[in-house]
Amino acid sequence: MQIHESFTSWFRKHREGLDALVFDVDGVLVGGGLEVPGSLAFIRELRKLDFPFGLLTNDGNHSVEEKAAGLARYGFDITPREITNCLGGLSEFVQERGVGGELFFVVGDTGKPCGVEPAGLRVTREIGRLPECQGVIVGEDHYDWEPVINGVLNHLLRHPAQPFVAPNPDEYYPSRGGTIHIAAGGVARFIQRVAAVNGVKLDPVYLGKPYLPIYEHNHRAMERRVGRAIARNRVLMLGDSLASDIRGANGFGYRSGLLLTGITREHHFETATVHPTHVFRGF
Repeated sequence: MQIHESFTSWFRKHREGLDALVFDVDGVLVGGGLEVPGSLAFIRELRKLDFPFGLLTNDGNHSVEEKAAGLARYGFDITPREITNCLGGLSEFVQERGVGGELFFVVGDTGKPCGVEPAGLRVTREIGRLPECQGVIVGEDHYDWEPVINGVLNHLLRHPAQPFVAPNPDEYYPSRGGTIHIAAGGVARFIQRVAAVNGVKLDPVYLGKPYLPIYEHNHRAMERRVGRAIARNRVLMLGDSLASDIRGANGFGYRSGLLLTGITREHHFETATVHPTHVFRGF
């Protein structure tokens, strides 16, 4: 597999074959509390070219407004409407399931402003109101795990057909000091496994990468911004995760570019079952 040294150089040579770019955020634009070298200059170049792009993130406990503000601290001029987080596809899910206006129990944080209510749902985090709820959404952080997880588990054992949504499908995410933190996907799969032991089958709905809802929502948003249809095979997604970014992009019909600035290293290719269209060492 050919590894290109510079994504910027490659893009300048192949720009005419693309109509848009999509970027992962953490590990691609920023990482370890720093700008990924060359990423800020590249985004500024796209602005000068007026070249369409969007950002995807599985960060479900920061709203797109918070994510844009966080990127601004690194110098990035990104608007909230150019970002799709893992809650982005919730509006379409609510419409498809016909649950608009229903009361849902939300586990933990979903950003400020709340990423659930704009999708057309009413929200409660009061365990005592679980019997009133018509579904559960698993957010991140800032909740008392033991009573909440037990409450949600027992509620879903009684109502297994209710929607059980984990916007972020990741098992964990990196935390400070080289530690990891259990993410919404890990919590959802734990509840799913315990329910299975009790003979109840639960099917969590995942909205973030590598699942399609986040890609579909972002693609429609890019088309609205440019005012025309964008062919999927003329979009390249740049990410650092084979399992998340690259698998999702390939499944959606995008071209995929793996950037070796995040969690994936060259030796991972030896056993990988997911392969990007291109590989780049950096910007």
